[in-house]
Amino acid sequence: MTPDARSRRGYILVELLIAAAVVCTLLGVLLRLCVTAQVSVRAHGNSADLQQRLRVAVEAIRRDLLDAGAGLSNGVSPGPLIDAFAPVLPVRSGVTGADPDMGYHADRITITYVPREASQTRLGANMTAATSPLVVDPSTAGCPSGGLCGFGIGDRVLVYEPADGDGSHDVFTVAAADSLSGCLTPAAPLSRAYRANSRIATVVQRVYYLDRAGRRLMVYDGDRSDVPLVDHVVGLRFTFYADPLPTSVSPPAEGLFNCGYASGAPPAPLLQDLGGSALVALTAAQLTDGPPCGTWPRRFDADLLRVRRIRVSLRLEAEAAGFRGSGMAFANPGTSADALRYIPDLQFTFDVAPRNFLNPPLR
Repeated sequence: MTPDARSRRGYILVELLIAAAVVCTLLGVLLRLCVTAQVSVRAHGNSADLQQRLRVAVEAIRRDLLDAGAGLSNGVSPGPLIDAFAPVLPVRSGVTGADPDMGYHADRITITYVPREASQTRLGANMTAATSPLVVDPSTAGCPSGGLCGFGIGDRVLVYEPADGDGSHDVFTVAAADSLSGCLTPAAPLSRAYRANSRIATVVQRVYYLDRAGRRLMVYDGDRSDVPLVDHVVGLRFTFYADPLPTSVSPPAEGLFNCGYASGAPPAPLLQDLGGSALVALTAAQLTDGPPCGTWPRRFDADLLRVRRIRVSLRLEAEAAGFRGSGMAFANPGTSADALRYIPDLQFTFDVAPRNFLNPPLR
C-alpha cells in the first residue's frame, strides 16, 4: 500500500470517529430534551389536575352555602330557615358520627336547606312522644292530594318550630308512611315531641369535612352516604362572620321569648353587642358559650343565628410525591429536588354570603 493510500485511509477513520462523536452528542441532547419534555408534560398534567380538583371542591361548597337556609317556598309561612334555627353549623350532624351539640370544629360544616321542589306542609296534630308518628296536614295550599303531601318512605325530612319557637329542629328519615292516617314514622326518635303547626318539609342536608388521615374532602348526606369528594386536600377551614348587632336575630312575637330574646315588651335581646357595624369573625368561644338554642342532642349556639357570611379556606397538594418538595410550600413533603418537578400546595380562600341569610332573603 502506498503512503498516499495509507494517508487517505487514516483521514477516513478520523472522520468516522468525529462523525460518531457528533451523532452521540446530538443523541444525548435529544434524549435530554425528551426527558425534560416528558417531565414537563407530567408536571403540567399534575398542575392541571390540582386546579381541577380545587374547582370541584370550591363549586360544591359554594353552591350549597348559597342555598343554605332556603325554607318553605309555598303553602305555610314561606321564609328562610334562619328565622327559626341555624341552618349552618360548625359540626357534623346526621345519623352516624354526629358531633356533640354546642360544639365547634373549624374543618367541618353542616348545611341545611329546603329545595324548591320539596314536599312541605305543617303538622296537623301534636306528637305524643319523640318516638310517635308525625301527622301531616293535607289541607295546606299547594299540598298534593293523597294524604301525605308528597312525602314517602326513605325521604329525608325536616321538622321545626316556627319563628317564635326555641330553635328546636330535627332531620330524620321516613321509615313508614301511612296515606290513610297521614302519618310519617321516623326511623329514629326525634329530639322532642313537636306541636301542631310545626313546619315539615323534605330537605337537603350536607356535611363537608376534612379527613386528615386520608387527605380527602368528604361529603356526607346526613344519612348513609359518606363519600370522598376530592383527594389530596391537606387543609380546610370555615370562618363564620356575624352581624354585630344582637337585634339582627329575628325576635319572637311580643310577650313571647326564644333563645335569642328574653320575654318582655318588647323582648330583650340576649346576645352580646359585638361593636361597630362591620361583620365580625366569631371565635370558637363565641360559638360555644351560648345562649343555647334547640333541644339536646341538637342544640346550637344562638350566635349562629346572626351569621351572614362564611369564609372557606382550602389547601390542596399535588397528587404525586415526586412533584412535592420540602419547606413551607408543602404540607406533606415529597421527593422533588428539581425545579421542573416542583408544584407547591395550592391555597385558595373565598367568601360566601348565603342569599337566604339576607334581609329580605333572595330565592
